[in-house]
Amino acid sequence: MSTYITPERISYFISILKEKGKSDNTISSYSSNINKLVLFLDGSGLSKEYMAAYKKWLIEKGFKHRTINAYLATANYFCEVMGWQDMKIGLDSLDYYELQNPMQISVKNYNKIVYTALQNGKERLAMIIQLLCQTDLRFCELKFLTVDTLENGFVEVTRKHSKARIIIPDVILRDLNTYVNNEKIVSGIIFRTRNGSFINRSNFGKDLKKICVLAGINEDMVSIQRIKNVVLDTCPYYELNK
Repeated sequence: MSTYITPERISYFISILKEKGKSDNTISSYSSNINKLVLFLDGSGLSKEYMAAYKKWLIEKGFKHRTINAYLATANYFCEVMGWQDMKIGLDSLDYYELQNPMQISVKNYNKIVYTALQNGKERLAMIIQLLCQTDLRFCELKFLTVDTLENGFVEVTRKHSKARIIIPDVILRDLNTYVNNEKIVSGIIFRTRNGSFINRSNFGKDLKKICVLAGINEDMVSIQRIKNVVLDTCPYYELNK
């Protein structure tokens, strides 16, 4: 069986990403990452040996630990979609990189935080964390996420005088609808205070640190920015309890 990464296979891979509800920015990142692998292969077919050589090549090129894992995670996902399971390669733990890069937390700690939030009835906190990780939305842009936007399946924001459309994956849309129904929110901003205003960033940060303590994670190592910088390719999504 041919294992060449052809334009047709890349197009099929992208179509699968769209079906999975990946955002435009995430799809663009995946495409760029695959092109990096194509560049390395230089016309050769993919194999387990080439995957190992690719990892070594990335390290020798001096890419950051997080970037290498992102490239490899995309390559692994591509292999999974193509049915080449035996070619997938292991990713190094991000815990070491977390200690070296204060803007990054590991996926393991991300899992602990989300799971602990859900276990302690903090559905809003868990949903916001996952929205920040699973989409290109920034914290300040969550105020544009309203009940009306759920029907569209996307949020329009303005960045540097141009508009951007942020796609919300179907699984998150389902949970958002469940959340607004449970909270009896019929209109306006979804994540808001009792008086209807957008939640305060500082208060959210405090709630995040409280959950870190319950999860057994050093609260000083976690912030909104660090949550946002978790590697998207390897983050699972935890559905709310219906």
